Amino acid sequence: MRASLFVVPVLALAALVAAPSSVSAQSVAMDGIRGEFAAVKASVMKAADKAPESIYGYQPTPEVYTFRKMLLHIADASYSICSGFKGTPGQRPKVNADAPLPKADVTAALTASFAYCDEAMAAATDGTLAELVTLSSGAKRPKSYYASHLLAHTSLHYGNVVTYMRINKLSPGN
Repeated sequence: MRASLFVVPVLALAALVAAPSSVSAQSVAMDGIRGEFAAVKASVMKAADKAPESIYGYQPTPEVYTFRKMLLHIADASYSICSGFKGTPGQRPKVNADAPLPKADVTAALTASFAYCDEAMAAATDGTLAELVTLSSGAKRPKSYYASHLLAHTSLHYGNVVTYMRINKLSPGN
């Protein structure tokens, strides 16, 4: 009898210690998504900050965006994608990617759009990824679509940013 009084609490404590917390168990995938987004947005911001104002109008060929337009496109698309993740597709701030803004305004637009996405993902859990969002057309998309699209889109265009900088003999890092 005495041994069972000791064993039961020890086993209960062991079960509590071994079990993951409900918050982390509910957001393992989202924690990974937030981590990847933090990394790519930091890379984009570092490049945008490091690039001199003189290359913001740089356009390698007439068929592609200027450096400025690429960054403003990233900002506008981030708002668009993250409004879907919030469950309110289309209801978001807009960024005019063609605006001839100075570097400070471009980096401010990027910062604000990334903060909007951080806010959209802040309270999300793994269960959130399965929630369906209804588009104005009536079509439905899971929030996982928006999370993966945000990572893919931002990463894709960060690659463009790197190319623009390297053509101009700049390193996007350090």
